[in-house]
Amino acid sequence: MKRIIGIGAVLILLIVGISFFINNPINIENEIDFSQQSIDYSENGISLSMPGDWVSANSYSNDTVLAVADSNVKDSSGFNSINVNIEKKSNARSLQSEFNSNYNKLARNSDFNILYLGNVSFNGEEAMEADYTSMSSNGVKQHKAIWVKKGSDIYVILCSAPISEYENELPTFDFIINSVKL
Repeated sequence: MKRIIGIGAVLILLIVGISFFINNPINIENEIDFSQQSIDYSENGISLSMPGDWVSANSYSNDTVLAVADSNVKDSSGFNSINVNIEKKSNARSLQSEFNSNYNKLARNSDFNILYLGNVSFNGEEAMEADYTSMSSNGVKQHKAIWVKKGSDIYVILCSAPISEYENELPTFDFIINSVKL
């Protein structure tokens, strides 16, 4: 009888052990996808969260107060081609007039194609959005710009990617935009 109870106990332990390994497989690759981890970043009084494989970046614009980019994607010149820049326009006119003035100028330039202009909400505040493409020596890029007024300043959160990558990057851009604290 003791022998049957012993065999039964071993079988139960064996079944429990096998079911544990089936439901909790061992990861033998030991690879971590840093793009799925977010990190907090701040500069010039602005903070945001970004994927773990993104880095601080430089921008050509003198108005840029913060710039981050995907460290894994470079253009033909060696620059990060997927990025988010935050620009600040001090002592600006109204949000609507600055926004309209900017995109009226772009609309007259054949290197730009305006896809969408409209009102949005940013952190519960009134904001404006523009989606457009631009042509440069490195190819066509698509952009999403969120314009926000804070005090007498206007901030532009500009997300850019090559047109072939843009749709795939939208969730990342939205994640970053929604995390921005001005």
